[in-house]
Amino acid sequence: MKRFRVWAMNFLVDCISGALYATGIDTFAKMAGFAPGGLSGLALIANHLWGLPIGLTVLVLNVPLMLVSYRFLGLRFLKKTLGSMIVCTLFLDVVFVRVPPYTGNRLLAALYSGVFLGLALALLYRRGSSSGGTDFLTLSIKARHPHLSVGAVTMTVDVIIILLGWPVFG
Repeated sequence: MKRFRVWAMNFLVDCISGALYATGIDTFAKMAGFAPGGLSGLALIANHLWGLPIGLTVLVLNVPLMLVSYRFLGLRFLKKTLGSMIVCTLFLDVVFVRVPPYTGNRLLAALYSGVFLGLALALLYRRGSSSGGTDFLTLSIKARHPHLSVGAVTMTVDVIIILLGWPVFG
């Protein structure tokens, strides 16, 4: 019974996080025409250029990062994260493509996107999971080089992705 309650709570958190994550990406970032950091930023660039589905693109891009990070992060973390990634993908590609986008001020869209993505990631991290993506890379680098700051590594990767989106979105 306890095992079921833990699973149910993790699934509930995944669903809430998936909804928040998809809101940040589909409702605000995509429609405002900018790429946030991480693999979701790369997926938004691919969506803009070639029309690829955002969630599925993130999921596919995660596969090599999962394989590389397994050694550093362990199977338990990867299993939880895989479940979270699948839920986020469903919300991105099935549920939130039907939600009307925000069409207001782009600066506000960026702010709202950051708030929703931040809340989603905070909930996932609190349950010992993540949305995958550059978290795999960041946490693997941190495990290999404990003296490096997770924030600095994340910021470096995100800035590179944001700069890649600049010429695409203008």
